[in-house]
Amino acid sequence: MTKKSFKGVALVGDSQVNNADHLGPIAAIMGIPLLFLNESDTDLCKDIYPDIEIGTPPYSEFHAEYMISTYDVLFLSDLWPQNKFENTFGELQIKYKKPMRHVFCPHGYSDKSYYLVDCVNEDVPLIYGQNMLDLLKEHHVDHLLKQHVITGNYRYTYYKKHKEHFDKIVQERYLSQFEKKQTTLLYAPTWMDMEEASTFFDSLEALLDQLPDEYNMIVKLHPRLEVHSCPELDTAALYHHLIGKYLKKKNVVFVEYFPLVFPLLAATDIYIGDTTSVGYDFLIFNKPMFFLNKFRRDPKTDRNAYLFRAGVSVVPEDYKNLYKIINANLKKDQQLYSEVRKSIWDYTFGPERDFKDIKEDIITALKEKLNAKTQSRKEK
Repeated sequence: MTKKSFKGVALVGDSQVNNADHLGPIAAIMGIPLLFLNESDTDLCKDIYPDIEIGTPPYSEFHAEYMISTYDVLFLSDLWPQNKFENTFGELQIKYKKPMRHVFCPHGYSDKSYYLVDCVNEDVPLIYGQNMLDLLKEHHVDHLLKQHVITGNYRYTYYKKHKEHFDKIVQERYLSQFEKKQTTLLYAPTWMDMEEASTFFDSLEALLDQLPDEYNMIVKLHPRLEVHSCPELDTAALYHHLIGKYLKKKNVVFVEYFPLVFPLLAATDIYIGDTTSVGYDFLIFNKPMFFLNKFRRDPKTDRNAYLFRAGVSVVPEDYKNLYKIINANLKKDQQLYSEVRKSIWDYTFGPERDFKDIKEDIITALKEKLNAKTQSRKEK
């Protein structure tokens, strides 16, 4: 950002390195640094982003006063409701005679509505496109959405800008581990969230035990699969047990604690997923998609399974038959789902936006809301 507008910073929380895939491009768009609260995450990502200043803030000084004295705007992928934000910075805003602002950058679009609908309580949320707007309307919270910015899928645009660089990283770190170059599948399960939506613990053994020799499999592990557990399941222990069981399988590669998504998708021939946002990103490649339908939802009627329309839905008792289902559907995939995938991508992300325009819209939204706050205080 320019000196005449706001001094911003993009912050990646502890154990949330996946958020760098969303905040990194925003840092590039806005011309601001990308900071990791975990120094190991900084080391992991220092060679990934070619056009961004990356670092770790001083732990001893990193608190609310440090943030407001150093920056004007925080770009975050964590929900920070405006009332909680005001409680944190309220007195400090008086001391420093300026408001502390924040821009919410959602970490992907998915059908898990419980997370996205709360963006209406943020200062300035970024909105991908019409699908997200309709989601807010269906939950009757759209009237709470004030200043916001429509961005489209800026992460895909950023990937294309640095495609050669990103593809090389994925090739060297992961694809080179495969013994043979052959059809590549990607399994990208979500984490064990409040709905226990992840299929990782239910399906991994079936997927990898039955994996044919003529396929390579990339398993993209969600960073929260290990650190977040549900009460009925010791997920941390089971997580490591399952991974350890297949570490020596020659046509399986696990991708753990790695933020980049699009270069992995570009290397993928067939996608397997559940309700993770990675599925929406994969639409642009128009390749076969198979969805593990843990809760047996009907994609035609259930908003929480909207993406499942873009491919073949597989119920739990058929997980063991997944590769038979894949082989039976590959020839007719393009005929059945090509237009559907394009339609859902367009509905979700809309037209590609120029980075300059996104930056200008974010600065405008910040200024307009700032003016509104100032006017409100004057009236009081």
